[in-house]
Amino acid sequence: RAFENYINRGGAFVGVHGTAGDFIYFWDWYVDTLIGARFIGHPMNPQFQEARVVVEAKDHPIGKVLPPEWKMTDEWYSFRTSPRATGATVIATLDESSYTPDGAGQDLRMGSDHPIAWTRCVGRGRSFYSAIGHKPETYTEPHYNAMLEAGLEWAMDRNACK
Repeated sequence: RAFENYINRGGAFVGVHGTAGDFIYFWDWYVDTLIGARFIGHPMNPQFQEARVVVEAKDHPIGKVLPPEWKMTDEWYSFRTSPRATGATVIATLDESSYTPDGAGQDLRMGSDHPIAWTRCVGRGRSFYSAIGHKPETYTEPHYNAMLEAGLEWAMDRNACK
């Protein structure tokens, strides 16, 4: 409850990968409001795949520091529905034709709208989430590091959601 109040009163949250990567949730506000999407799985055959990340919000403060697209290898999360449906601003999506979204028999395709990083305004607060980030090597990828740095700056800007 204290964390929820902190966010609603103007606090900031930055989440990476596993902060939204569980099938079981005990706190609906966290997953439905703060994150804005429910994880359903990730590929298993193979678990780590190269995929094309496409920047959608090119005029957003986070998108402005990124190239239009890049390829990288990670564990790619899929969600029950797009966070766009809950009011998120999608920063980047995955091109599902660039990898195999198969979770050991579970179809993980989200179709043409497969968000992988987004922002949300929650109360007077801000939330930035990136589903990228499983492997340690991910944090040496220059484009991903630029996204994280810009995401932190956006979240710390008290005027970002005004």
